[in-house]
Amino acid sequence: MLSIKDRSIRTKIILAMVVLLIFIGLISFWVSYMHEKKSLLTNMQDSAITLNRGLIISIRNQNSIAEKVNLQTLVEELSLTEGVFGVWVIDNNSRITSATFREQVGEVASCCFVSEALQEGYYVSGFDTKMGEEVYSAVYPLKKGDKIFGVLEVAFELREYLRAGSKHRSRLLDQMKRDSRIMAESLSYSIKNMRDVNELIHIQKLVDRLSAESGIISQITIVDDDSRIIASNDLNRVGMIADDKGVRAIINGAEIYSRLFPREKIYMVDIPLRIGDEFKGVVNIGYDATNYYTHLSEIFQFGLLISCMGVMMGILLSFQVANPIIKPVERLIEVTKRLAAGDLSQRATVSSRDEVGTLAGAFNQMALDLTRSKEEIDQYSKTLEEKVRQRTRELETSNQELRSIQNELMEANMVKSEFMSIASHELRTPLTTLLGYSELLLTRSLTESQKKEFLGFINEESIRLSKIVDDLLDISRIESQKDFGFTKKPVELAEVLVKNIKFYSRAETGHRIITQIEKDLPLVNADGDKIGQVITNFLDNAIKYSRGGDIVCRAFVKDNMVWISVQDQGIGISQEDFPRIFNKFYRIERDETAHIGGTGLGLSIAKYIVESHDGKIDLESELAKGTTIGFGLPIFQA
Repeated sequence: MLSIKDRSIRTKIILAMVVLLIFIGLISFWVSYMHEKKSLLTNMQDSAITLNRGLIISIRNQNSIAEKVNLQTLVEELSLTEGVFGVWVIDNNSRITSATFREQVGEVASCCFVSEALQEGYYVSGFDTKMGEEVYSAVYPLKKGDKIFGVLEVAFELREYLRAGSKHRSRLLDQMKRDSRIMAESLSYSIKNMRDVNELIHIQKLVDRLSAESGIISQITIVDDDSRIIASNDLNRVGMIADDKGVRAIINGAEIYSRLFPREKIYMVDIPLRIGDEFKGVVNIGYDATNYYTHLSEIFQFGLLISCMGVMMGILLSFQVANPIIKPVERLIEVTKRLAAGDLSQRATVSSRDEVGTLAGAFNQMALDLTRSKEEIDQYSKTLEEKVRQRTRELETSNQELRSIQNELMEANMVKSEFMSIASHELRTPLTTLLGYSELLLTRSLTESQKKEFLGFINEESIRLSKIVDDLLDISRIESQKDFGFTKKPVELAEVLVKNIKFYSRAETGHRIITQIEKDLPLVNADGDKIGQVITNFLDNAIKYSRGGDIVCRAFVKDNMVWISVQDQGIGISQEDFPRIFNKFYRIERDETAHIGGTGLGLSIAKYIVESHDGKIDLESELAKGTTIGFGLPIFQA
């Protein structure tokens, strides 16, 4: 007789299916458990619905909720009378059942005359305070026969009374007394004519009795069609808005809404309350679900025990079935890994005559073929590998040289393009002016004043041309990372500032330059000429981009640094230009700057000079309101 390991894969699969059937049995048991759970829940729901409907029938027989709605409507209509502050209907427990202000329904009446009218059974009136306002209240008892089942309170506003003089107050007070008594008696008569008005509190009594007598009811709530609670076993909730999913679902047209609260172990059911075909509210009852969870827990524990036993048996049987399949395959996998690692001497052990044994034989033949092929390939690849490595090294060297040359050419081309664009535009203007005025001096007879004027123009354009050339040379040094040639020594920034301001003060710039310099400024370690170049650049920009107004230059100490700032009242800088304002060759392109020349290098050079001195540049600007730009250098430490 063949052992399990010698049987075919088909036989082994059949055995595996037997194990699978065991697990299917366990799943079936779990489905049965869920079905039992659903049955328990359905039974509890049926009982809950039956009790809900019984409560609804009791409410319908009294028609109390319809009377309550009618009474609330009557109270709200009377509240619209001129001079009336509010109307309240109060039961014999001093609890408000209807009121002008609906949020007060369910609360205990605070009027001092209510208890007196309930105890003595006669009309009481006088001054009172309602909701923070002084009013005149009249309380009239509601009786059926000799039994007092509530009171009616009417409150009048005292605004006209308080505005009247002392002579008229007595007359107004008599009038209020008469009006309040007439209205109270009239409303009392209307209420008495309403059917079974003494049963207005029947719903609450019914709720209290049902809650006290039933051992399975945890919560009872009656809600009207406005979502306001009109009765509850928790009296503190009466008069509040019922913010509940079930209540909203019933009001929106659902016939029943139920849900389970596992944490509180309560099963809640909501059913619509209808009198005839008219929807009047919602009946919400919560039932104690402790027995449900206890029974469910017992079923679950039993099912869990059976499941665990089945799983253990299935695992043991699976090992017995899987070992004859898994062990040979694992041994074959191990041999395959060694073969893949390069050990072609590995061979699989053939221990059975089934499909796994056939696979092991085929593997051994494949390993033998691979060994032969490898020997042939090794002989051929010895010379080929060396040729490939040599050629690869040559190609890599050539590619690196080509990439280096390409990058250098691209950079040179970009620099050339930028330089030619700036030079052709900025150098042409002063050169044209120089050529024009020099030609006039050479070819025409001019007066001395004309010659002096033309020579002044030539001098200005020569200075401008010199600045452009200096900027181009400076930016060229910066780009090539050459030494800028700083000669640093202790200097007073205030002196450098004053020295550069004097030049602009003598020139006719159309601006008044104001200086504000703190006393006893400390020294800084800097190249005075280069720092002067920065100040000159800031002053040039302030003058060029301002049509008028004062230019304020300040020197002060802040954060252990000496600061120089230049403030103008010019066109300002937009927020989108801020990130690029210090870029090389960048100029603000706007209609008001179209006539202003420049290379766009000044601020870039200034930033380089300041940062080379371990300093900081600060820029603040707002369109049409001016710009404040400054730089700070560290205080010199001797």
